[in-house]
Amino acid sequence: MLTRSAVLAVILVLVSPLAATAFVIQSGETITISETLRDDLYAAGETVLVTAAGTVDGDVAAAGQSIAIGGKVTGGVLAAGQDVRIGGIIGRTVRAAGQSINIVGTVGIDVIVAAQEISVPQQVRIGRDLLAAGQEVRVAGDIGRYARVVGDTVVIGGKIGKGLRVDARRLTILPTARINGDVRYSAEEPIDVRPGAQITGRLERVPRPPQPEYLVYGMPIDFLLRVWEGAGLLLVGLVVVTLAPQGSREATQSVLRRFPLSILTGFILLVVVPLVALALAITLIGIPLAVTVMLLLAAVVYPSQMFVAAAIGRVLLSPIGRRKVRPVSIHLMVAIGTLILALLFSIPFGWIVRLVAMVLGAGALGLTVWRSLGGWKKIGARLPLPILLAPPKGPTR
Repeated sequence: MLTRSAVLAVILVLVSPLAATAFVIQSGETITISETLRDDLYAAGETVLVTAAGTVDGDVAAAGQSIAIGGKVTGGVLAAGQDVRIGGIIGRTVRAAGQSINIVGTVGIDVIVAAQEISVPQQVRIGRDLLAAGQEVRVAGDIGRYARVVGDTVVIGGKIGKGLRVDARRLTILPTARINGDVRYSAEEPIDVRPGAQITGRLERVPRPPQPEYLVYGMPIDFLLRVWEGAGLLLVGLVVVTLAPQGSREATQSVLRRFPLSILTGFILLVVVPLVALALAITLIGIPLAVTVMLLLAAVVYPSQMFVAAAIGRVLLSPIGRRKVRPVSIHLMVAIGTLILALLFSIPFGWIVRLVAMVLGAGALGLTVWRSLGGWKKIGARLPLPILLAPPKGPTR
């Protein structure tokens, strides 16, 4: 519910262009308007500021990391940024989207906002309606007509002229609230109406509509995605162990016998390789190479979970293998281990299991390739390494 309503609010923000017959375009790191501008303003920068002394006789469309309007705007405001603060006097409608939105001025018509945190404090006056969608929404201002709020936590403490509709997990109505009309709400938790709050109409709880369950061939799509993931991992594992059975057994042994070193190697691969790709992407010529490196990393890291699956299968089948003359098939190890991993992926913290499996599998594969190339001694003999990178003396692990 929250996601859909937030998307709806963003669409309303974006599909309602501001009419303009003449306009001024400004761009740069910091844009400041501290005088009277008798045109529409289109501004894009890291910081967009209309000071208390500034006046825009027209509409404002602004995009940036920080947007603050403290002066007078005779038209409407369209804003998108990380931090949006709308103050002063806005003649028409405010439409804004961002991470944090604060409405601290007077708005002539409507306010339509979508953000993670939304605040409409006590001194605010909105001429007509408020439509807000966010994770935490606090409304203490004066709303001329209707307020429609969607959020996780919603707190109402202001005056609402004709009615309130809320969809939230938790709804609180403060003692300062004055609602002239009906309050219709749907919430997971019971509503918290504080003593002193005044509601002239009905207080009605509306049942939350059931979330649609997407089915494919009569089965939930989440279940099918788990099955497809397990089947894909199993297929990759069977192909790899068929084409390279000896290397697959060595990588599986690295998972079991060199567990700490495999974890460390996998962690280094997942940290160092992206840093190398980032360094390559600094230059224009290196961007294609950086993209190629990251694609290769993804193509290696995710399938390497099959070595962890084979290790799990080997541990589970080891009692059977002791009673047989021939070793247990590595194909059977991969099949049983993949089934166990797929089940572990479906638990609430399955993403942790997946992350550990990818790091461990990638590290085991890296160690196996390193050892197959001869370690420091043979690689150092083939490459002209600097003195600081010369292979260490002693036996190669």
